[in-house]
Amino acid sequence: MFQKTEVLKKGFTIIEILLSSTIGLLLLFVMANAFFNFQKIGLMQNDNAKKHAAFERTLMMLKSELIQAGYGLASYHQGIQITDQSLRIQKDMNLDGDLEDSREDVVYQFFQEDNKLSRKSGQGYFQILMEPIYSVFFHAHPVDFEQKGETPCVRMQFQLNEFDDLQEATLCPLTL
Repeated sequence: MFQKTEVLKKGFTIIEILLSSTIGLLLLFVMANAFFNFQKIGLMQNDNAKKHAAFERTLMMLKSELIQAGYGLASYHQGIQITDQSLRIQKDMNLDGDLEDSREDVVYQFFQEDNKLSRKSGQGYFQILMEPIYSVFFHAHPVDFEQKGETPCVRMQFQLNEFDDLQEATLCPLTL
């Protein structure tokens, strides 16, 4: 009477297609997330490298201005004023012996409320050297340099980013 015929199965069922496409989408999502995180970390490291380079340029400028002011020479007349937030270098550019002339001052100052490190020359305005920078503190080393009658080292402690370690740079006069 009736004969059974076998039907050959070809292709995939709808469940198999849905399951494999779901697994594929999950893998694609994980890989895309990893790519975007990697790219974000790369951009952050690039920004940090730029900040470090800008700070190195600022240190070199500060060093140059200290040398131009005669810092560390026997003829140097204690023309540095250091507070926690600022460093004032008094240059005698016109060689009149008057260090109180405000036209010959160079001031480096950290504005904590704005996270900016700025520089002012003479009676001009502050120009931004770096922003944002998390913290900068200026110190004289040794602290009792006036009692000892010696020229202090200028010590800067700084954090470029909030979660960075506190770093330090020290500029001392050269002695022969």
